[in-house]
Amino acid sequence: MTSSPFTDRQFGVLLHPSSLFGHEDVGTLGAQAYEFVDWLASTGASIWQILPLTRNGQYDSPYFSYSTFAGNPWLIDLDHLQAAGLLDEPDLHAELVDARVPFADLPRTKRPQLLAAAAAFLANPEHRWWPAFLQFRREQAWLSDTAHFFALKEQFDDAPWWSWPAPLRTRDRGAVLASARQLGARIASWEAVLFFVDLQWAALKAYANRQGIQVLGDLPIYVNHDSADVWLHSEQFQLDAGGGLVAQSGVPPDYFSETGQLWGNPLYRWDVMERDGFGWWVERLRRCIELTDVVRIDHFRALAAYWEVPADAADARGGRWVAGPGQAFIDRLREEFPTLPFVAEDLGTLDDDVYRLRDDNGLFGMRILQFGFDGTPDNPHQPHMFTEHCIAYTGTHDNETVAGWWAGLPDGLRRDVARYYQFEPDADVGRVVWSLIEATLGSRAGVAVVPIQDLLVLDDQARMNDPSTFVGNWSWRMPPTGLSPELAGSVRRLAAQYGRVAER
Repeated sequence: MTSSPFTDRQFGVLLHPSSLFGHEDVGTLGAQAYEFVDWLASTGASIWQILPLTRNGQYDSPYFSYSTFAGNPWLIDLDHLQAAGLLDEPDLHAELVDARVPFADLPRTKRPQLLAAAAAFLANPEHRWWPAFLQFRREQAWLSDTAHFFALKEQFDDAPWWSWPAPLRTRDRGAVLASARQLGARIASWEAVLFFVDLQWAALKAYANRQGIQVLGDLPIYVNHDSADVWLHSEQFQLDAGGGLVAQSGVPPDYFSETGQLWGNPLYRWDVMERDGFGWWVERLRRCIELTDVVRIDHFRALAAYWEVPADAADARGGRWVAGPGQAFIDRLREEFPTLPFVAEDLGTLDDDVYRLRDDNGLFGMRILQFGFDGTPDNPHQPHMFTEHCIAYTGTHDNETVAGWWAGLPDGLRRDVARYYQFEPDADVGRVVWSLIEATLGSRAGVAVVPIQDLLVLDDQARMNDPSTFVGNWSWRMPPTGLSPELAGSVRRLAAQYGRVAER
């Protein structure tokens, strides 16, 4: 067992920075992010939960990033770069924007401004940020190779790395060195851009921490096939000689899909990783902990056993369970991170091996109120079944909003939910949503987290992700009027009623 990364009876809000309103086409780490932290502190919360801070990749998903180490450049606040003398007046909207994030447009609209700021910065070594930049380059061993990968992606019109010329695809030393010389200026620019992300995020996180707010981060169990990580460490993934998939990740049929989910990530060669002391994983988690305070390990069950699907499968039903690294992996992490500041995402198809791996190591699991009505009396997602050693949610980024979930329930299930939470089946939707929020905060769970969409009583138009689809996800933005003092007061009163207001 390890000490908990949480104090008694905390609560927090789930909101990814890209969903903040603002003057840009995407939420940023600028003024609106600081306003959110202030608002969050005023509610008495002590946790800000976010999604992966990495750059959105395939399907606009932060879980399919081009690098698991690099921050997301789209989150950079352009006003901050202008104030630092690195940009002329940026091309921003006059009014606050709450439309959906047009991720496909950002390489065309925002990337030129970021690279222009990088060029101005690199041309002025007297700039006040240069000492921090030089330190960043020294300390982040992944930086140069990742910036090189980004530059190569541009050179080859965003083609996946396994389609590049063979000497670069296989990382022939001479070819890589020649390419680095050829693309030196662009590589340096990307290094500067990635520094800007870290600079802005570090300042925002420090501000949150000073207000007594922990950042709960998120680590996808798998990485994008078309990523710097796989290109740089291909020997640690199940790939063929041409860089293609030998098998792919997924999950069997579950709550979200009757045919399972086919994710398309490369699977790990865990035997190779273990011989290396899980070195890449240690550095990956070290980086994530550097950026956050506690890390949720997504799809934790794959550490016990993972679903292996043939590379050419049309869906996930034809997969099989294969043993994961198990306790040996956790033991290695404990050597580097003695307090194990991790949360186990323990949803989906589970067995005793998963429970042992979680419980023997003292890790918090997750409980989702929306999952509490499958007809089984011992369903662990009903509040009366919660333990203190878990995080309770009304829903996560993968769920419908509570309002959307309620609207879609059949009559019989709606009556069951109403009976359990003690409201009428025809109750106003606000009453329904806040009943589940109250049950979450009032439960025994050591930590309670509510998505901002539920606090705002929004329908499924505000859903962040539908795991059974690939289009239209991740782009939701909060309305500019969302963070009202009145809402903060309502949240704080409820949190105080159940002993969850942080002492500051």
